[in-house]
Amino acid sequence: MVLSPVKMEPHRSPCPDIISISPLGSPSLETSPKQTSPQQAAVKSPSGQDSTMAELSIDLSAMSVAEMSITSNSVFELPPQETPASKVPFNRSLMLSQSVPSFSKLMTQCNKVESLLKLVEHESSIKKIGEGTFGEVFMGEKVVYKIIPVGGDTIINEVEQTTYENAFQEIVVSRQLSDLASDKVENGKAFCQLIDVVYCRGSYPSSLLKAWDEFSKPENERPDILPEDQQYVVLLSHYSGIQLEEFCSIHHLSPDETHSILRQICCSLAAAEQKYQFEHRDLHWGNVLIMPTNVTTVEFTQAGKSYIFRSHGILATIIDFTFSRIEADGCLNFVDLEQEEWLFQGGAKADRQMQVYRDMRGACRKNWAKFSPRTNVLWIVYLLDKMLIGKRSLKLRKLRSLLSSAKSATDALAIAFRSL
Repeated sequence: MVLSPVKMEPHRSPCPDIISISPLGSPSLETSPKQTSPQQAAVKSPSGQDSTMAELSIDLSAMSVAEMSITSNSVFELPPQETPASKVPFNRSLMLSQSVPSFSKLMTQCNKVESLLKLVEHESSIKKIGEGTFGEVFMGEKVVYKIIPVGGDTIINEVEQTTYENAFQEIVVSRQLSDLASDKVENGKAFCQLIDVVYCRGSYPSSLLKAWDEFSKPENERPDILPEDQQYVVLLSHYSGIQLEEFCSIHHLSPDETHSILRQICCSLAAAEQKYQFEHRDLHWGNVLIMPTNVTTVEFTQAGKSYIFRSHGILATIIDFTFSRIEADGCLNFVDLEQEEWLFQGGAKADRQMQVYRDMRGACRKNWAKFSPRTNVLWIVYLLDKMLIGKRSLKLRKLRSLLSSAKSATDALAIAFRSL
């Protein structure tokens, strides 16, 4: 990604860094309009009949991928609504059923179906801003597109494509955490907020390939190797800044900025642990986005307390829930990482990230269904290590030592607010 370096002045406020930690119900610095209740989404079937999401799941259970004709027009389309995509209800019984085909489950999470070309053709300008093993990330004029190839046989980036089941799992997690980001009782404000989810088929559009070619030092394979009938799941979200890794390469983080980022991440992870028994399981510094802000303070609510502290000019956003674990609405969603043996290969000296995967494996004893919040701590410490590269802050290194003994993000949150 090509961008102008952001100049950020050091924070020199005489006020305390932590504004307040108080029980909910006490006066807050900021107020937001009350959230409206989500409307029940209706889905238009191929025959033109409106049906509920549950009825759609029944229709789709008998439908194969080959039977879906994807043209420039939508096959299924939600009516116009202001409700975020994360508010669209999903069928709990469908999630629990092992007899329902994975493709049918996936389709209950997609708000519409259209060609990849149709999805982006209105964008007058689009550029690639990131990449991961399982997909590409592009930014249009107003939204970010995470494009994930799914269900195909073509090997890309030296791994198999995301399965329908794993794509379904990522969308479910993304929806729940998007809700948590705007929740007023248990707030995970640092989680990415989802706008829409779209199922696509077709060739990679030339506009996206051009943007791919202009991306600085891509590590992925060029996606034109994918077939013309390739399937994709596309997650749409708001732009939330650049990767922490890139931000650190153009801006020297001060101790205050480092601590602000750490607190924002700990607050959100702790809220998700408490509400969903959540583990991210892949929180490397490419999955934290950083956005400069003029907002002087940030507020989180967690475990009946309101945390208000100085932003130091930075907002952090947590993204990418491909490997995450979550329990919501009576359903457990997780990925058995024992099936991803490549994660545990590679030397720790070559890449600290690979060692975290092995440490996670030890923490959960290869039982990836089990709730093991220690994995969140492993990633918190990893992120702090990355932000400490080239720095000699004794206070932050003491904080790092304290965090190492935490058993969960909830513990880490308490440590992060006691220190400095």
